[in-house]
Amino acid sequence: MIRASLMDVPSRRRTTLLPAAAGWIIGMLVAFHPVILSGFAAMQGDWADSRFNNYVLEHGYRWLVHSPGHERFWSPPMFFPVPNTAAYSDVLLGVAPFYWPWRALGIPPDTSFQLWMLTVATVNYLAAFALFSRGFRCRPLAAAVGATLYSFASVRIEQLIHPQLVSQFYLAIAILALLRLFDSDPGVASHDTTPLSDDRWIYVLAGACVGQLYSSYYNAWFLSFALLLAALGAVLFADGRRRLSLVVRTHARAICVSVAGAAIAVAPLAIHYSRAAHQVGMRNFWTVEAMLPRIQSWAYLGPGSWLYGAFAAHPIFHFIPMEHEQRLGAGVATTLFAVLGLWSARHRRVVQFVTAVPLAMALIATQWPGGFTAWRAVYAIVPGAAALRAVSRIGMAIVLPIALGVALLIDQLTGGEPHAQRLPRAEERWAAVTKSLLAAIILVAVFLEQGQQLPSYGKLAARARTTRVANAVGPQCAAFLSTIIGGKEDPWRYHVDAMWASMQLGTPTINGYSGNQPPGWKFYDIRIHPGDGTLIPTMAEVEEWAARWRLNPNTICMLRVPPG
Repeated sequence: MIRASLMDVPSRRRTTLLPAAAGWIIGMLVAFHPVILSGFAAMQGDWADSRFNNYVLEHGYRWLVHSPGHERFWSPPMFFPVPNTAAYSDVLLGVAPFYWPWRALGIPPDTSFQLWMLTVATVNYLAAFALFSRGFRCRPLAAAVGATLYSFASVRIEQLIHPQLVSQFYLAIAILALLRLFDSDPGVASHDTTPLSDDRWIYVLAGACVGQLYSSYYNAWFLSFALLLAALGAVLFADGRRRLSLVVRTHARAICVSVAGAAIAVAPLAIHYSRAAHQVGMRNFWTVEAMLPRIQSWAYLGPGSWLYGAFAAHPIFHFIPMEHEQRLGAGVATTLFAVLGLWSARHRRVVQFVTAVPLAMALIATQWPGGFTAWRAVYAIVPGAAALRAVSRIGMAIVLPIALGVALLIDQLTGGEPHAQRLPRAEERWAAVTKSLLAAIILVAVFLEQGQQLPSYGKLAARARTTRVANAVGPQCAAFLSTIIGGKEDPWRYHVDAMWASMQLGTPTINGYSGNQPPGWKFYDIRIHPGDGTLIPTMAEVEEWAARWRLNPNTICMLRVPPG
């Protein structure tokens, strides 16, 4: 009997590993086909945020190895000499350890960045697979489907142009910790016999929240907001109040220790972010309003969608502001299958919460016809909400219930549930074939709906842009400001060129690109058109900047670089 059980182990492993590997391969190809199919010649994303996040990671690595010019982590050599400019955006320390080993192997920064994105996406998938298999208790195939959708849904891969949003594994770990703490579905069979009463899940939850904050402010704030709504929802139900009270009483000491530890861990980040907020101020609501999702945003998949791209030109989508940030649709079939799966498991408390909380977040963030939005209250009341500009990114929260719904539907179709009365063998075989065929059709439809034509740019072209600026910097320059003669692209592209030239040379630059700009910095538009009789920026503005920061203007080189 024992020998037979041991012989079943390889079979069980294959049953788990094969669908998990298939889901990972499919997801990686759907999300990163520009990089993979080009043999790493194409960089995923756009010319701005992708190169900027690569710059942030490279600055962190150079700070780690004590490279000259990068001695101060919070003051990278951009917007020179303004301090604390790293706090203008995400510092990515929570995901930087997935970048550092590639650089330590001597791999160039841009290739290391590509490998970093693939690595983080893989970790996302592994964490999601653990969540669906151990947390939601799905069978291997369903867990693989849920993990693939969670990690590579259209809403997710549309945000790959903002690599600071890539890290989703901390969120999956936090949800898994909550599920293990509350164990809200004791009636569902589980193959995991690990005791659920240890304090370790409290520490895992706290660590995941801290790691997410150090990786992405948006993702961390959305996670915190979801936890707040979930706690409020739990209070409304007697069972929720009982479970919440039980967890607090049982883990009181661990909760106190983890809260204190988390506070200490995030203190440096909070201090520097507070200083940056005091320096540059918070966002006005009118700058936020343009990036609130509209009703039609939840059905919009953008012009690059494999199946729905043609619908992007429909009049109903014409007036979506900042449409590249509002591609929040999941597809008709995917949404339908998710609803069927969630409805079939509606009696499970965890399904209710995983559905209700993201749905509430979506309803609160949406701007309704006539201009009404509940987000005004959130913006005014909830701490940290005023720092969010692209509120539409809250649409990523909807991915979880959609992935869970599809996973539950697949689980039902492929789970081989017992029949009240055993069918004849032929009918039983035919029913199994029918269910398998239906599951296959669902999977094909779902993953085709997630496909997108994703933006990319040439790695060698980016290096050439950097070199063009670097070649214009002379040895006498203690710092420089790069301007572009006749440039026709958006100014931020040229600023990122200068930042990378600064990185290459070890010479600080007044150029800069980030989530904010320092006060008194008047150099955003550095495109120069000699024919119009003006030279912007002028040397007088450079001298004014030098006087503001007590620099010697004679050591600041003002470059006139051709666009190439």
